[in-house]
Amino acid sequence: MRISNEAKIGTHFKRENIFLATILDNETQAEDVFKGRVNGLVKKILGCLIKAGAVKSEQFDVFYKDENGYTRYVEEGPETFVGDNSDGKGIICNVVPIFDYYTEDMVKEVMINDSFFAIVVKDDKPLHKYNEDYNKR
Repeated sequence: MRISNEAKIGTHFKRENIFLATILDNETQAEDVFKGRVNGLVKKILGCLIKAGAVKSEQFDVFYKDENGYTRYVEEGPETFVGDNSDGKGIICNVVPIFDYYTEDMVKEVMINDSFFAIVVKDDKPLHKYNEDYNKR
């Protein structure tokens, strides 16, 4: 991954539209994660746990919210989620302003692989603190 054109936050993105959030994958996605990893009785038990809501796949990241939904920036390019699972990508929850966990100098805008601007953080400790605060039960 090639990073260039580092800029202060607010150059290409509105700082008030940047959030930390969690994606809760739907049952089908959670089941797909575990397919092939288990078999027989264990697979049946896992299926029951997924359907009962006891097992869910969670991801947490930095998102930019606009009229299209919540976008996160990965090496392959921007990935946008509607947020209510109507697109089959999961539910966005535990949305909090990024600056509840980061200082402004820790969040930057950069060009990724000369193809798109992205929001990046210089330290993932605050992101993991967010995860502890909102996703660990």
